[in-house]
Amino acid sequence: MTVIDLSGQIDDICRRYPNYGVSDEAQRELLVIWGCPNCNDYGIFENAETVRIDLDGKHWYGEVHIAVSPNGWHAVSTSHRYGQGGGASAPSVWNRTAYTTRDEAFEAGVNQLIVRFEGVRDYRGSAPQNQSDLAKRMIQTLKAYLSQSRQFSLF
Repeated sequence: MTVIDLSGQIDDICRRYPNYGVSDEAQRELLVIWGCPNCNDYGIFENAETVRIDLDGKHWYGEVHIAVSPNGWHAVSTSHRYGQGGGASAPSVWNRTAYTTRDEAFEAGVNQLIVRFEGVRDYRGSAPQNQSDLAKRMIQTLKAYLSQSRQFSLF
């Protein structure tokens, strides 16, 4: 997997612009790093692809969002939902990691989802009785989906 670590460049921008989150100058520099993609005012890519992976229609799902920039780099983010909660993010010029191919970005996103659902599986607080089992099934579903995406097709 070819991973491009942008942490140093982003940290440098954050140091130079104390209000980097609302700085037009900071965002312009980030846009240049990513090859000037189409983004909204917050640096979120406007043309992201979403791959949704559901668990048996149980309102449990994970989504991988992938956006490709003009320089060929891929940004990835994830969204997830389970019975008691969830979370979401969007690919943006603030992503600290870029990937050189869509497949690498997709794999990274699915692996992020697996980690999120492992946290749900291992939660020790008050949770519905079946939450751990459903999380285990979701992890298996994600791993199977990842395995299928790696298989080559001859046709």
